[in-house]
Amino acid sequence: MIRVVFIGGLTNGKIVYEYLEKNEYTDLVLAITYPDDSDKSNHVIFESKNKLIKDNSANKYINEIKKVSPDYIIVAGWSELLSDEVLNAAKSGVIGFHPSKLPQDRGRSVLAWQIAEGYTETALTMFFYNDLPDCGDIIAQEKIIIAFEDTIKDILKKVDAATYNMMVAYYPLLRKGKIPRKEQSLNEGNFRRLRREKDSCIDWNTNSEDVYNLVRAITRPYPGANAVINSTYYKIWKVSIIDFPFGDSVQCGTLVCTLFDESFIVKTRNGFVHITEFEKMGSY
Repeated sequence: MIRVVFIGGLTNGKIVYEYLEKNEYTDLVLAITYPDDSDKSNHVIFESKNKLIKDNSANKYINEIKKVSPDYIIVAGWSELLSDEVLNAAKSGVIGFHPSKLPQDRGRSVLAWQIAEGYTETALTMFFYNDLPDCGDIIAQEKIIIAFEDTIKDILKKVDAATYNMMVAYYPLLRKGKIPRKEQSLNEGNFRRLRREKDSCIDWNTNSEDVYNLVRAITRPYPGANAVINSTYYKIWKVSIIDFPFGDSVQCGTLVCTLFDESFIVKTRNGFVHITEFEKMGSY
């Protein structure tokens, strides 16, 4: 039996947690997850017969973690940076998941950045933690296709599926002490910053595909894209790219047509987008 502490939340974290809880060779000695009233996107509620701490911080439970003396700590769906004390509390290491082809796209908000920038594929990386974010030894990667019609919700489901696949494939190797490790080069790759409110604002002077990608990158369960049209502030949830016979002389950001279902068409730099799901948020 190996002793494991789980730290995580969200849907992919629950997949890992339930796998560990049911694994006959694992003693899940402690789990830390978000409170039931968490407002994090993709939040789910965890239930367990084992010891379960619900808090937004794992670092302040270092004494509880040390007390159970884990062989491994496994992390999934957790945004907090773990302290050096927590990282050093597991005898054999801390293992987590990151939704990119490490060493590319280390850091925060990576799926939203990738979709907004038009990536056609990414990966889920299983790796060992070290004292630098997303820089530890790589265990494995599973490719994830980002189809043109995929939204962030679709990609999160693909990440969930990849998470399960990787636990099934590599956790038995970890348990047997045969887990692969490939060192990352710190001279390669890039870091992503946390997205801010300004990153959610549609710039109508960009191309239609840029607008489309931004909207699908941060639609539900994420906060949605912001836009100003005719001095009205909107929350935009869904758009499509269309051909519209209005000509290039129309100013970018102009609402050129409202349809019978109250959806509308707006001019971009190189064409038009059809806004089909939205909320009016008030005057700008």
